[in-house]
Amino acid sequence: MFLERFLIGNLWNTGLICVMLGLKCLLRNRLSLRFQYYSWYILPGSLLLSLLPSGIWPEFRTAALVGQQEFAITNASNHTANAAIAGTGWIQDTTELIVNSERSLLAFFFMMIWLMGVLALVVTYGCGSYRIHTIKQSAVELSSRICKQFDACKKRLGLRQDVKLRQSGFITTPVSFGWRKPLVVLPIGIDGLSESELDHVLLHELTHIKHGDHITNYLFCCIQSLYWCNPLVWVAIPQIRRDREAYCDWAVLNELTDEAERISYGQTILNFAAASNTRFYTANGFCQSKEQLKYRLEQVVGFQRETKWKRLLGRCFAGMLALAAIGQIPILAYCTEYSEEYYKPSDTLMMVEADWGEFFGNADGCAVVYDLNADQYTVYNEPEVTRRVPPCSTYKIFSALNALEQGLITPESNTVCWDGTEYSFDIWNQDQTLNSAMQGSVNWYFQTLDKKAGTEQMEDFFTEIGYGDGNLGDDPDSYWNGSGIKISVLEQVDLLVKLYSNAFGFGDANIAAVKESMVLNDTGLYGKTGTGCLNGVNIAGWFVGFIETSSNTYFFAVYLNADSGADGALAYETALTILKSMNIIE
Repeated sequence: MFLERFLIGNLWNTGLICVMLGLKCLLRNRLSLRFQYYSWYILPGSLLLSLLPSGIWPEFRTAALVGQQEFAITNASNHTANAAIAGTGWIQDTTELIVNSERSLLAFFFMMIWLMGVLALVVTYGCGSYRIHTIKQSAVELSSRICKQFDACKKRLGLRQDVKLRQSGFITTPVSFGWRKPLVVLPIGIDGLSESELDHVLLHELTHIKHGDHITNYLFCCIQSLYWCNPLVWVAIPQIRRDREAYCDWAVLNELTDEAERISYGQTILNFAAASNTRFYTANGFCQSKEQLKYRLEQVVGFQRETKWKRLLGRCFAGMLALAAIGQIPILAYCTEYSEEYYKPSDTLMMVEADWGEFFGNADGCAVVYDLNADQYTVYNEPEVTRRVPPCSTYKIFSALNALEQGLITPESNTVCWDGTEYSFDIWNQDQTLNSAMQGSVNWYFQTLDKKAGTEQMEDFFTEIGYGDGNLGDDPDSYWNGSGIKISVLEQVDLLVKLYSNAFGFGDANIAAVKESMVLNDTGLYGKTGTGCLNGVNIAGWFVGFIETSSNTYFFAVYLNADSGADGALAYETALTILKSMNIIE
């Protein structure tokens, strides 16, 4: 999902940069230099939208959440479900999760290339920052005359920020930099400048600091590092620096009241143009490239004060560009919302959010409990309840239902003979009925039924009932373990509700047979666990089912994942703890 959002953001912002460059080209003389520079601030915000966590985007699609109020069920059951499910073999449901190697390797390849590019630029900018640090360490104080002139320039600009003035032999043109404590550094020999020339230099650097350019330099370096793969970002960054210097010049010229003084300011720029200077990416330099110098001098010669018309036009176009940047939000949300990775629930669902984090311990996860009488969902970790993941052994509920509907087995005759293959679980090494296979989570039993049904028929069935994304993949023996079908916690609950009420319109005897196979004890608890492991380590756990009380029925699904220790047994215990906290069981 990250790569998808990143690519979409890149494409959108490529168009945005083209629009911005086009507007600047067409309306250069009609737009103020202030707007031409500050409009670029839209770009970082627009680019960073695609880097926001994926959990942000489901918020745009979940209008059904009806507040944070606490949900309590008063119809407490007289039954208990805390009895162990001993002797059923339910814990033997481990499924070896399969990672989609082709997709994962491709994503990994692009991610590595992107990260290497980011690292290269970070190192480059880091070296530049180190040179700035060297300048800062070597800098010494200037004469009191220049310091007094510096203070006068600060007062002239109304700059109250604590800015220091130093000089260094490591530079040939003035620079300003600093994150929290800005510093203006002049080259050695600056004493030879006239008072007016020194004013121009100091006003220029102090104006940069007044505008916050010493901070935004870091922002644009960050943007260039993250989006180095977008060629138009490399086009935009020099343009940003050019517009920054031009606007700074304009702001200084706006402070100068005399035409001759403005011409003198242009001459000061020319005087420093001959001095070579190392490019400091996170610092403001007085002079940069020849192209930039030419543009700046053109603006100095053609200086005009900002009119109301230019100000209004600039604000209008800034608003249009901002709307264009914001326009990608619904696209990014749509990408998340309608991606197969997420389930789109109905907007009419009544949901309340609960804080069950303490019940999950060190594991991540989510949970849903549905109150049949109240037609209300209580959810934990709302963004995650719609994320689709491999169902592991919980799929066996509906694999059994399909086999019954296709006549591969019947409620009365559902024995499948063991072929003699030795399995690590003793309970698997014998003939199985539907009940024993479900209770023992016997993989080979359901694999046999699925093969008889065929991949095409199974896929049609799962699509018909709305089981997750409905995609079984290429391997009929392992479509539930990551190589094929995926389902969300919320979908698990909805399917159990449909199973319970037979909303599918299937044979009542078949529905009853499946429900009977899910019985875990005599307390009204029905369910199925699932465990996903990777390289022999349990990393995912499911427990889905429902519980019948004297006056109501509650449906639930709990999913958790962790680096280790997450399994069906833990999901079962977590579910029971949640049900107890809601007074559904004692």
